[in-house]
Amino acid sequence: MTEAKFKVYFMGGATRESLADTIEELDRVGAVLEVLPALQREEEIIEKTGDADALILSNSPITRHVLSSLKNCKVVLRTGVGYDVIDVPAATDLGIAVVNLPDMWTREVANQAMALLMACNRKVVELDADIKSGQWSPTPPYNEGPLFGETVGILGLGRIGSAFARRASGFEFNIIAHDPYQSDNVFQELGVERVTLDDLFKRSDYISCHTPLTDETRHIVNEDVLKLMKPTAYLINTSRGPVVEEAAVIKALQEGWIAGAGLDVLEKEPPDVDNPLLKMKNVILSPHAGHYSEESMRIRPRRYGSEVALILEGKMPENIVNIEVRERLTLI
Repeated sequence: MTEAKFKVYFMGGATRESLADTIEELDRVGAVLEVLPALQREEEIIEKTGDADALILSNSPITRHVLSSLKNCKVVLRTGVGYDVIDVPAATDLGIAVVNLPDMWTREVANQAMALLMACNRKVVELDADIKSGQWSPTPPYNEGPLFGETVGILGLGRIGSAFARRASGFEFNIIAHDPYQSDNVFQELGVERVTLDDLFKRSDYISCHTPLTDETRHIVNEDVLKLMKPTAYLINTSRGPVVEEAAVIKALQEGWIAGAGLDVLEKEPPDVDNPLLKMKNVILSPHAGHYSEESMRIRPRRYGSEVALILEGKMPENIVNIEVRERLTLI
């Protein structure tokens, strides 16, 4: 083992065995890894990680108070796409790099979104239940769109939204999207029409959410825009739960504003046992598992270690959220 020069903490319930590749990458730069549970209280995080040169975490809240207490910390890595659990402006102020892994499971999440859309369209869950209860009807009593010529709307045309658009094109959808931060070139290359948020909800037969969770996008799918949707339309969300105002979606489903929903993420995970979504026949749920495949699980631990190791040795990682800290950390 290389002489220990750095201390890195992983908060998230993994084991040293499952993080063997992480440990191997960190050892290369003299970083020692300590594995902790997914701590939630600020003071406990500070107490357990006060000497950290780097943090790796899933859902532990990394607030300004936490960050300002970590005097040696150079990098905080979030083991997924979203980084809303980290106070990024505070990290930037303190010269701490924030790293996420936006490319590790792009295909998996795009596939999950398409699977949910197809299940809603083809009534796969309902037909399976019918057969198992003794019903057999080659002419099902459900409304099923043709897909061909229908309109799919994409909210957020980043990596995953773009991957979803490429999949949707294979089904011969008309594809529209709303993303004020992507250039016209991105839309043109994907063959996607740029539309306003209101037009996205008015025109779409299916809306698939692929936006990160920020102050701007929290509850961007709310009662106002849901009322614009066709009563035959479906909402798909594989991004983050709070992008969608859950109470508004429940109301929309109960009152028939929309036909149904396919949700991989919820505002509260796992949901309360009395959550109405659990009993709705026109809702298909999955447990925030869109990122999962055996391959994505296999490759991610090495990436945790390699990204952190690069910053600890003064180099640019593959992805950094707050590029502004590059000069303060003298990353090359």
